[in-house]
Amino acid sequence: MFSTFATLVLSLIATSAVSALVVPRTSAPQGWDTSALEPYDTYHCRYVAIQCQTQHNTQFFSDCCHPLAAGESASALPAQCQMPSGVTCSNGEPVSNGGSDDSCDDGPSSTPTASPASSAPVAAPAPTTTSTTEAVSTTAPSTGSSDSSLNYGGYATYFYQEGNPGACGTVHSDNDFICAMDQSRYGNSGNASPLCGQQVQITNQINGNTVVVTIADDCPTCQNSNSIDLSVAAFQALDDLSVGDLPITWRFLN
Repeated sequence: MFSTFATLVLSLIATSAVSALVVPRTSAPQGWDTSALEPYDTYHCRYVAIQCQTQHNTQFFSDCCHPLAAGESASALPAQCQMPSGVTCSNGEPVSNGGSDDSCDDGPSSTPTASPASSAPVAAPAPTTTSTTEAVSTTAPSTGSSDSSLNYGGYATYFYQEGNPGACGTVHSDNDFICAMDQSRYGNSGNASPLCGQQVQITNQINGNTVVVTIADDCPTCQNSNSIDLSVAAFQALDDLSVGDLPITWRFLN
């Protein structure tokens, strides 16, 4: 995630609940701050070329798979983060041409990685909203109930705080129960959103575990408007980190 000049710790963008494979969306999400971040086509091309979609929740992902700030050069990234040799970019997609890369990243490739992955997005269920009754809890399923607007079709993922302030301007630890909302809901990533500080109740559709979190950040690369990126502690209240991503329902509490 990110604030204007903080590191963006990514959520999943397109998710298969069976395989947990994530594929980045091909167009910039609403609210992508073009004045603060590198062009989305550049980021998307590098993301796919070095196969970030298979590296979620790894050190490689933390080192290589975040968007760069405007003016930053990809050549400053570690060697394993460089574009594969012979790969260039065309309309935001990696293209193998048998030569050296030159258009998507500023630096030469020094460590070849796996061949570019397909960028065809995994089909995702359209988010829906309906009215129902859902249990209220903090870190585990509860027996309470409250009528509210329930959101379906999203996925929960998690991200590490790393001492960086979220888009709302606050710094949190991995033990805090916070979340990042999809960019289309949050709004401009360079500003604090009216959503900042609101509480959200999230339920794991697989095991029924429920957690309440406070909105502290935005997620410009979440799968859809009903997907939410969670702190480590919040995700662990729903399931083990090894799951990676899981289908959720959720609603605002205030």
